[in-house]
Amino acid sequence: MEMQSQVFDVEVEFDGQTHKAAYFVENGVIHAQVEGKLIVSPLGAVPASKTVKALVTGQLLQLKRRHKQRISWAQ
Repeated sequence: MEMQSQVFDVEVEFDGQTHKAAYFVENGVIHAQVEGKLIVSPLGAVPASKTVKALVTGQLLQLKRRHKQRISWAQ
């Protein structure tokens, strides 16, 4: 059972840098502040911290892909 309405922090190592996210769980929903964006996700069978770490990693991968795409289009 996840603690309700308490704010937690997680850290993710990505490309040699540490990225942080804050989140809380309320009414079975995870509210996470990831890279300046509020992301809402249902609380599933895995712990909320693992879900938030996956959200952070996904966001960072998407930003990296977009950056590479911009560079290739600029050439």
